[in-house]
Amino acid sequence: MTTKIKRTGVILGILLSLGTLAAGAAEPVSVWEVATTYRKHLEAGGRLVLMPDGKTSKGLPWTLIRDTVDFGREGKAEPKAGGTFYKGNWIGGWNIDARVLMNGVTLKSEIVAPVTMPPNAGESMVGTKPTLALKDSIVDLWEFVAVLPGTTRFVRLTCAFTPDNLVLDGDRKIGTYEFHGTTVIVNFIDPQFERVAFVEKPNNVLSGKGKPVNRKFWKLTFTRVQRQAIYRSKDNKDLVLYTNNRAHSPRYRPDYHTTFNWYSTIEKGKRQLKIRGVGAAVAAGGRKLSWYGEDLVLIAGRPPR
Repeated sequence: MTTKIKRTGVILGILLSLGTLAAGAAEPVSVWEVATTYRKHLEAGGRLVLMPDGKTSKGLPWTLIRDTVDFGREGKAEPKAGGTFYKGNWIGGWNIDARVLMNGVTLKSEIVAPVTMPPNAGESMVGTKPTLALKDSIVDLWEFVAVLPGTTRFVRLTCAFTPDNLVLDGDRKIGTYEFHGTTVIVNFIDPQFERVAFVEKPNNVLSGKGKPVNRKFWKLTFTRVQRQAIYRSKDNKDLVLYTNNRAHSPRYRPDYHTTFNWYSTIEKGKRQLKIRGVGAAVAAGGRKLSWYGEDLVLIAGRPPR
């Protein structure tokens, strides 16, 4: 999933530096989702909103020093995986393990009551299709990615297609869905997308095209969230990596110790797998990992790339 975004040329630092010049603008420059136990500066849902006036939505000053986002004495974070993730520390050493949800664009939504999803949502195994007919398996977790080619603008959200035809980003309704034959129609609340037809592609992907902006069309996809790999330690503890670059849980949880991100990045010219921002030594073609002092073996799924 990170590869799709990186191929569009996303360099968050460029956008942030431009955003600081847009004095008086009301729209956020970037919205992060942060896994941390230090939650003083976060909004509900673990979000950190960087505004163009050089402060977050909660008033914390931020500035860009080269490609590092600096929060002064409160901490700082550096870009990883092409700027789709950020890693750093708050004051006192608390970790910042952040993913960028929205960059240069804000998706309008409405707060709704929580919806109970099936317990197996997001838990099917990569390479499988829950049912032959999409209508029978649409109720699931899907990773929504919207990219405007040639720009640094993108959206990346883990969404639920609910039994009552809602498309939710946590407790935020971003739209509704309906079927027209084999096509899935998503009626977005946000007028910049509005009504979009999604066609089912191989590998559990729904693909659509949004409105043009300066003759460039938004590229929209929903990709079913699945278990990418399951690793087991010597004491029979499982580490589950999901296709939406999450670990332990397919969707955000506030506890830093039970939900975090994984991604691949390039360091010193070599590809490095990071789990919770910590390097994992890979062996046997990815079938073995050494991470946090634990030796783990792949028991199901595919090694992460």
